[in-house]
Amino acid sequence: MTSVPTKVNFRYLFKDIVYGFSEVEFAGSTFYVKHLSSLDQVDLEELEESFFQEAQKRGLPTEEEILTRLRDEEMWTTADDAEITKAEAYIESLENTRKQLYLKTQIEDNVVERDKARIRLNQLLSIKSNLIGKSCETHAKSRTSDHYILKSFYEDRELQTPYFSEEKIDELNKDELLEIIISYNNKILCLNDDNIQRIVLQDFYSAYFPFSDNVMNFYDKPLFELSLNQVKLIVFTRMFKNIFEGYPKMPDTLKKDPQKIIDYVNAQDKAKDVTDTLDKDGASTIMGAKEEDYEYLGYKQNPQGRSLSDMLKAKGGRMDMNDLMETMT
Repeated sequence: MTSVPTKVNFRYLFKDIVYGFSEVEFAGSTFYVKHLSSLDQVDLEELEESFFQEAQKRGLPTEEEILTRLRDEEMWTTADDAEITKAEAYIESLENTRKQLYLKTQIEDNVVERDKARIRLNQLLSIKSNLIGKSCETHAKSRTSDHYILKSFYEDRELQTPYFSEEKIDELNKDELLEIIISYNNKILCLNDDNIQRIVLQDFYSAYFPFSDNVMNFYDKPLFELSLNQVKLIVFTRMFKNIFEGYPKMPDTLKKDPQKIIDYVNAQDKAKDVTDTLDKDGASTIMGAKEEDYEYLGYKQNPQGRSLSDMLKAKGGRMDMNDLMETMT
């Protein structure tokens, strides 16, 4: 499969979400690919179960049956499974820890460590997946995915005329199917949660924030008829609208990155007890905090890194104008 382009045009993605479909070029023609809805998701789950049962009847082993054989042959052991469990638990602990942090530098270190841990976990999962190979589960997921992709192609913008009939599907060879899937993925995989959140954070989108409380302001149809992408757009709009209203001092440098925004909100909440003891002039300090940490929390530390109370003590409880000027230079 070809990778999704890294450069994303968020206006185009926004248009696709609003319309509920994406235009895809295939075989010299333009087709309209319908976005998944919650009702479609239910149908796919039922379809996947039927493909699983079909594969099992034909004698294809389940994932657990393959793993049992691999353990017997000592190609995959309980220790290997334990390593995956340990890696997953470590990532979860890092995520939980980050929610308790409020210093910017510590949050950034946590994110770096989490990303390294995720790479390690993906390596372990890839090794396991390659050893398992073809199973009832992988067969069912693959068949379901291919089926949904083909059924998503329509000839018209109104999504009334499916392009692939059962006859056309039966006539497709592997190369044609692969080309269709690549064309689909290059368009649809961009519509992930992270990019939908980033749409909401674009400058052009801010004008829609005041209207997000009413779904009918966005789409002239009931909620259950919306695509999953349309629902997510509303949910993320409301979420970030509430965040920006609740945290007006958030630095502008954070406002285009969903994860940094969430980390900032968590940090502000966790730092409240600490920052309540600080005044804007740096009347006290935070253990281990650097200058950028104070800026992150909306405070300025005095250049000497000492609190006014500490300086008062050093001066015997009295400070003249020259002493006060010293704290400001």
